[in-house]
Amino acid sequence: MSFSSDFLSRPSIESGLRGKATADTNIAGPQTLEMFVPADDVAEPELTILVPALNEATTISRFLGWCKEGIARTGAHVEILIVDSSTDSTPDIALALGARVLRAPARGLGRAYIDATPFVRGKYVIMGDADCTYDFRQIGPFLEALRRGADFVMGSRFRGRIEPDAMPALHRYFGTPATTLILNCMFHSRFSDIHCGMRGLTLDALRRMNLQSQGREYASEMLLKSVHMRLRTEEVPIDFYRAPGGRESHMKRLGQLASHAGEWRGLFFAVAGWRTPCARSYPIPAAV
Repeated sequence: MSFSSDFLSRPSIESGLRGKATADTNIAGPQTLEMFVPADDVAEPELTILVPALNEATTISRFLGWCKEGIARTGAHVEILIVDSSTDSTPDIALALGARVLRAPARGLGRAYIDATPFVRGKYVIMGDADCTYDFRQIGPFLEALRRGADFVMGSRFRGRIEPDAMPALHRYFGTPATTLILNCMFHSRFSDIHCGMRGLTLDALRRMNLQSQGREYASEMLLKSVHMRLRTEEVPIDFYRAPGGRESHMKRLGQLASHAGEWRGLFFAVAGWRTPCARSYPIPAAV
């Protein structure tokens, strides 16, 4: 089921800044980019919460509630930007609850972030998933670290709390610790959780990274470039939860072995990618 045509015609919605969105409800998902703005839009945000969504109708309300709770704790001006490729009611719900919605074709996680970057208005960006496994009530420590001068802030599930059954045992006790140790040894970094999907960075750093990966390797490319750009980096503990009832987490959707293989593909990307000229096509600051 595609989103309703009246979603496109609400008077509070701003016309798209990129291309033209289709109102053909027979098409499963958007074919071009278009931005939709809520009536209670945030002016001049300091921070953008930037999250892709694909058929998250069962969790998007709770997720946005968590975001708003986290925003209230910080007292900051924050916009929520949902990059949506859904065929369910996710965009309708998100817009009604005050989020900006960028409708985009489903072309991969990395491509969703790449598509959205020109629309980001905040000085800082926090990324994650909309499935309520990452706790966006905890954005405060990310924002505090960025305000202190960090360029890149990684969440760490291992320094925080992992709810029972939230992470498959193969990931928790072998895949993530092993790949994190290998990357740290190779690149002299000090991460405790290189596969954590909740992370923050300055918009300037995001632009200078010039990320190219279209799929889930985007996260590994970001981590790799943060190291070799010698970005000022901090790590903050976060809580990680099981997906709510009726909703499978992204890891479980992929299957345990497939998602475990993805961890090792990410490490391979980090090793192989740095050996190619395109991986070093960004300016490295002379001093940190």
